[in-house]
Amino acid sequence: MTTASETVKATEIRVGDRVRAQSGTELTVTRIDQEFTVNPDMLAFVEDSDEQWFKMRALTDGDVELIQGA
Repeated sequence: MTTASETVKATEIRVGDRVRAQSGTELTVTRIDQEFTVNPDMLAFVEDSDEQWFKMRALTDGDVELIQGA
């Protein structure tokens, strides 16, 4: 079964969205950090759950793969 996805700007991602990293790892965003990174042009999407802890960085004006229907 293929999961539908679309490419959106990183600034469009919200807590609760499911995204896919370039490595193929999927995460459900539980937190979005801006001040946590040294570069103000970067965001960090974090999943901190019982299933996994994963952090994915993205440029604020970069593209992110948003998994639809997740």
